Amino acid sequence: MDRIKASIISELEGQGNIMAVRLSKGQKVDLTKNNPNLKEIVVGLGWASNLSASSYNYDLDASAFLIGPNGKVKDENDFVFYNNPSGGQGSVKHSGDNKKGSSEGDDEQIHINLSAVPANIERIAFTITINDAQMKRQSFGDVKDSYVRILNAHTNELLLKYELGQEFSIETAIVAAEIYRNVGEWKFNAIGSGFQGGLAALCANFGLEVEEERSSAGTSSYGNSSYQNSGNVGYGNPWPASSAVPYGSAQNEQNKGHNSYQTYGQAQNAGYSSDQGSMVCPRCHSNQITAGKKGFGLGKALVGGVLLGPVGILAGFIGSKNMEFACLSCKERWNAASNSNTAQWLQQQTESARNVVSKYMGKDLTEGLVAGSALVAMADGIIEPSEREKLIEYFRTSQEMRGINISEVDSRFNYFIQRIQSDRMLGKAEALRVIGKLASKPDAARLVVRLCCAIGFADGEFAPVEKKMVEEICREVHMDPREFIF
Repeated sequence: MDRIKASIISELEGQGNIMAVRLSKGQKVDLTKNNPNLKEIVVGLGWASNLSASSYNYDLDASAFLIGPNGKVKDENDFVFYNNPSGGQGSVKHSGDNKKGSSEGDDEQIHINLSAVPANIERIAFTITINDAQMKRQSFGDVKDSYVRILNAHTNELLLKYELGQEFSIETAIVAAEIYRNVGEWKFNAIGSGFQGGLAALCANFGLEVEEERSSAGTSSYGNSSYQNSGNVGYGNPWPASSAVPYGSAQNEQNKGHNSYQTYGQAQNAGYSSDQGSMVCPRCHSNQITAGKKGFGLGKALVGGVLLGPVGILAGFIGSKNMEFACLSCKERWNAASNSNTAQWLQQQTESARNVVSKYMGKDLTEGLVAGSALVAMADGIIEPSEREKLIEYFRTSQEMRGINISEVDSRFNYFIQRIQSDRMLGKAEALRVIGKLASKPDAARLVVRLCCAIGFADGEFAPVEKKMVEEICREVHMDPREFIF
């Protein structure tokens, strides 16, 4: 029996008093196990009336990806949307495009004959995208009351409903939910995972490569794109990097009209908060500084090789007299042993981090730090045993993390890694949910994000997939990613 914290709601759906399950992000529930006669369902997706800071209407599209055992779609025929309205040998059918949205009821629907879905289809993911989002400068930050619900196609009985809430901001595509096979039955999973890359990122996530994407207004990107199966991305890699400049970034913020993040830093000084102090080059006084600890080897889980300016203040994790600094502006190099101001600054950052750990010491902080570490360490899908050992050693020996239970760190880190390896999307959703508990504690949340940045930069290169993961972590705790990355 599923252990879900679901509330039971009563809704009138034209058939009298119907009991339905309302789900929260990450929760799962049986569809057919307790409804043996359920053969056909309607997946309804909806959203509020169009709200836009621009002069364009919002044109949202619902789609379904039919996922095989390898975590990918087989080909473009398994991508069901209004321009390819039937898939799975006719078992999955799209209701058609609704360009302006509906004032009431579902905006778009997908009809599924569960008993006729081909055996090779293990999951069906339901997504929502914004057509021409980049050109129109639109995002899900302006789309409210999005939901996905499941109805019995024959009785119109409402079986369950998942309201996505208002946690999205700069995303242009969402994996709202999925149904999947489990021991001969079908189950529903509330995912609520967002992407910044729009259709291209979504297709890459499910194993399709967009060869050409239409950007002019008035014509759907779907109808003017061609797809091919991608051999190295898919459902098992849910964190694709977007080549486009994220909407809501510093470059585009002046055109958006508002920012839905809690902003703790200022964009003009590369993310330093007023309470953090600023480290500058002793020669030219620039704050664009890189740092690397002498003797540190390569390895993503080893904390070192960070960019202190645009990334934010990370020295609280790596403070040491052996730390070597270099100015990107004038190429000056120095270390803490040769510069008293730098040594003092490092000590202040170390003390600051230690104070935060001491203040918020407890399960939520430990779990948040470990979950964030696991997400970034596994962002590219691989973690070496040596990387795992180095990260645990960091928690064991660092001054900042003194007092944290190392055996608990080791156990929980292994747990999150195994969850992500077993099912990347579900493991990621669970880890983000744990991190989200720190949203009301900005100092603790900031500590988690900084550690994640340090891990991402540990091998000297902040890979796009790692940077995207940090951005998602920031959104989960309601922070502006620009405080830490650019």
